[in-house]
Amino acid sequence: MIEHLPQALSSLSLALKIGKSLVDIRDSTKLQEAVIKFNSSIIDAQSEIMASQNVQSALSQRVSELEQECMRLKNWEAERNSYTRREISPGVFAYVENTCMGELESAHKYCCNCFDNYHKSTLQQFNIEIGRKIGLSCHRGCPDLVFRHYL
Repeated sequence: MIEHLPQALSSLSLALKIGKSLVDIRDSTKLQEAVIKFNSSIIDAQSEIMASQNVQSALSQRVSELEQECMRLKNWEAERNSYTRREISPGVFAYVENTCMGELESAHKYCCNCFDNYHKSTLQQFNIEIGRKIGLSCHRGCPDLVFRHYL
């Protein structure tokens, strides 16, 4: 039995070395798991930062668009004051420049519906041979204005 003692001690010593190796491997695995979790957290944080930057960029773009729209509306208000809604034929209205004192037929006219909705839509004149009527057409799709004569 004593002759097996050195082999047993050698086996135990080897087992102890393997056990230490297993502990080292186990700790290395834990370390690797911790590193993976750490990297995952960093990736999640980067994703959140990128999402926040995208939201920030979208908001900045929207602010810029709204500032441009505000400027356009301020400019529109100034231009709007130089036009007046006028009756160009009995019951037919259009926006005409305030400075227009001549014939309404040759005056530059805007569609009332579009003008009231902050769009400048020039009315284009056309003639209707049947019934000898005059028409004004809005390129934004508003109904045509049809009448017999200008005031």
